Amino acid sequence: MTDPGPAFAGPVLSPVTMSDLSENLFQSMSAMLKNGIDPQDHEGALWARYGETVAVLTLDSTGFTRVSQSHGIVHFLSRIMQLRDICIPLLEQHNCKRNHFAADNIFAAFEQADDAVKAANALHRGIHESRLQLTQSERYRISIGIGYGRLLYSETLEGYFGEEMNFACKLGEDVGKGDETLITIAAFEQADPKLLTGFEAAETSISGVRLPFHRRRFLP
Repeated sequence: MTDPGPAFAGPVLSPVTMSDLSENLFQSMSAMLKNGIDPQDHEGALWARYGETVAVLTLDSTGFTRVSQSHGIVHFLSRIMQLRDICIPLLEQHNCKRNHFAADNIFAAFEQADDAVKAANALHRGIHESRLQLTQSERYRISIGIGYGRLLYSETLEGYFGEEMNFACKLGEDVGKGDETLITIAAFEQADPKLLTGFEAAETSISGVRLPFHRRRFLP
């Protein structure tokens, strides 16, 4: 009987070591693709190099579209500049690891869920006490989403990627209303219970996927 030879085991993957990976997640993945390497085949190496366990906070301003249409974009951009001046020192005071801005949004990362929750409280209160107005008759309000978990980080403006980042963005930008903080179950379970007074259980869905969370309204 003829020897059929060794069984086919699929393509041999090019080895990827930590030294092959750049400082930037996207640059490393792009280099892999250009060299015919599927990044998914080296997911472990990517997570080992770029994975971080953090609490992420997303802040969204309420009324952006409405006020831009009624008062003009320059009016709203001036308010955003004032918002940033208020928020940056508050984030720094609560051990913010990284932050970046995109229009009326702020994205921040913290080592601990406690710091993210404390920062959310401080941001709501700081904006209120600053007397920042959205219009002459309406005060400036924000909504905040918080998640916690292992995420991939890219050393560019893209920031963090992963399920808890998606959840925090969904809660802060789409589900939350002015003066609200919404926190994922993972972040809620990591935070000190003493910081969670007033949060109420709720849930929403993302593309049909159930997303339970906890919500608290800031009361001036």
